[in-house]
Amino acid sequence: MNKHTFIREKSLERYNCKYKEVEWYEYSEEEQQAVRQLRQTRTRASPPKIKKLNDERSRKYFRWLLQNNFSGNDYHVTLTFQREPTKEQAKKEFVNYIKRLRRLYDKAGVEFKYIYVCEGKKSRARLHYHIVMSGGVPRDDIEKKWTCGFANADRLQIDKQDGLSALSRYLTKSKAYADKNERAWNCSANLKRPDEVTDDNSVSRKRMRKVQDAKRNDEVKRVIERIYIGWRVIDYDVGINPVTGRDYARFKLLRKPNYKRFMSLYKAIKKKGG
Repeated sequence: MNKHTFIREKSLERYNCKYKEVEWYEYSEEEQQAVRQLRQTRTRASPPKIKKLNDERSRKYFRWLLQNNFSGNDYHVTLTFQREPTKEQAKKEFVNYIKRLRRLYDKAGVEFKYIYVCEGKKSRARLHYHIVMSGGVPRDDIEKKWTCGFANADRLQIDKQDGLSALSRYLTKSKAYADKNERAWNCSANLKRPDEVTDDNSVSRKRMRKVQDAKRNDEVKRVIERIYIGWRVIDYDVGINPVTGRDYARFKLLRKPNYKRFMSLYKAIKKKGG
C-alpha cells in the first residue's frame, strides 16, 4: 500500500441540483502527483464516450440526468413496433419520431428535452424504446406521432422519498438482463449537465472510520445526513475495494423539499454559535 494516503471525495453535482452522487475513497499523495491533480477541483463531467448502460460510470451519469432534468409534469413513453424491424430500420423510425415531436413542441411553444434507452433482443423480447421527455403537450398527441406500432405515454410518478429512483433502476437494469451491445442510451443537448467535483480536504480518516462503524450498526443514513445537511440518503454502499484493499463509501443523495429554508435556518444558528 502506498504511504501518505488520504480520503478523496468525488461527487457528481451542480449548483442547485436536487440529486447528487458522492464517493469517498482512500487515495495517495504519490497517485495524486502522478496525475498532477489539484487538491480541490470542479470540472464539467464529460458524457461517457460509449453510452452503454453496462458501464457504471455511464449508469451514474444517466441517473444524474434523469433525476435533475425531469419532474412530475413530464412523461415516460414506451414505443414498440408492430412488425419486428432491423436495428437500422428501428433507428431510422425513432429519429423521424423525434423530429415530429420537435415540430409538435415548437408549435406549442414548449421546450423539448428527452433522454431515452433502446433495449434490444434478449430472452425473446422485442426491440423497443423508453423515452423520458418534457411535458407541456397532450399525451394523446405524443402517442399519435408514433406510426410504427404501439405508444404509451404516462406522467412521471415522483416518489417523495427517492424521486425517480424506481424508474432509474428500471431503465438501467443489471447488464445480466441485456446483451452487452444491445442496451444503449442518449439524450437531447439541452439537458442540465453535472460537474465532477474533487475535494481532498473535506473528509478525514476519522470521518471515514465513523461511516465504516455506522455500517455495522445500520446507522449510515443518520451519520451521512448529519454531514450533508439538507440532503436525504436514498442509497449507499460502504466497504473495502477488493483490488486495492482500501476503504470506500458511496452515497446517492436527494435534496430535501425544504432545503433552502432549512439551510437558511442552519446558517443562522451557526452564525449565532448555536
